[in-house]
Amino acid sequence: MLSTILHSNCLGFLLLLTLTSCQAQTLSNCRPTPPISPNVKPGVGGLSLSRDGKTLVVAGGDAKIRFVDMSTGAVQRTLTGHTNAIYTAVFSPDEKLLASSSRDRTARIWDLSAGRELQKLNGFRCSVKAVAFSPNSQLLAASGNDGMLKLWDAKSGKELRSLVHINSAVIDMSVYSLAFGRDGNKIYAANGDGTISEWDAVSGKETRTWKAHDQTTLKLLFSPDYSLLASFGDAVVKLWDTSTWREVRSISMVRAPATFNISSALAFSHDGKLIAASNIGLDQKQTSYVYVQTLVWNVMTGEKLFTIEGHKFDIDGLMFTRDDHFLMTGSVDTTIKFWDMKTGQEARTFTMPTNEKTN
Repeated sequence: MLSTILHSNCLGFLLLLTLTSCQAQTLSNCRPTPPISPNVKPGVGGLSLSRDGKTLVVAGGDAKIRFVDMSTGAVQRTLTGHTNAIYTAVFSPDEKLLASSSRDRTARIWDLSAGRELQKLNGFRCSVKAVAFSPNSQLLAASGNDGMLKLWDAKSGKELRSLVHINSAVIDMSVYSLAFGRDGNKIYAANGDGTISEWDAVSGKETRTWKAHDQTTLKLLFSPDYSLLASFGDAVVKLWDTSTWREVRSISMVRAPATFNISSALAFSHDGKLIAASNIGLDQKQTSYVYVQTLVWNVMTGEKLFTIEGHKFDIDGLMFTRDDHFLMTGSVDTTIKFWDMKTGQEARTFTMPTNEKTN
């Protein structure tokens, strides 16, 4: 564990924890999740933006979900219920529901209009890393460090399926990220063994699997038109043609010599022309940061457009504004920064408050 992060009360929200605390686990044996620090700061995890671009949902390292006004940076409301750091909080496509995943080993479904928890989804033995709604908002998929990918009926909270890619005592079997295909019939999962799995949502069968990264596949994301699937792992972004599933481009992050690299966040612009990825580099002892960076590339050419630096700790939230004029980076250092996509320069910063009302 990084001493600097311990000092800053940014416990357990980092991908470093993911890669160490649940490495080489089996379904029947998973280390207990350490409790949240009583004075933990509101580090920023996943970011989700409403369709109208006016509200930003922030998954918090302090177990809170914040709704932030995009024009002012003010927190409009805060949801509580999780008991440990939250990795993701995402809107359903119809924006009636919100789903979240947490280190407390649960996924949860929230009613957006009422601002209350509807379902607490259990059954995981480790942290729940990711959640995703089907395109019709009827299904919720969640996955975690214990290797399980579960499907629920989003309305009733009934568990429909529990899927396992691999059960191994010597291989990282975590499922770090997932995404539904365009029609919702297929689910794609980023696996700890470096593969991508394609699952049939109806039959529960693993219909395709391929090696994507040398060690670990950490993030998956479809382009807005679903023509590409982006995967991120081992400090490399790969683009896959969804009509053939062939790799069409491989883009490497900038690496410093003799550093330990951890991939964290991935984002497409809404017009599909840009892709951004964030990672960190640690020294060989893994006790201090060498760099915290976000890179932005042209999707068609692979040309690097910007190298963005300015955060102190891991960037776990990454998203373009609806007009694609800005890239937002959310960090464990409690800030969300806006970067101008014409210049690559910082335009403004939101800082998450430590005290606010909850509802």
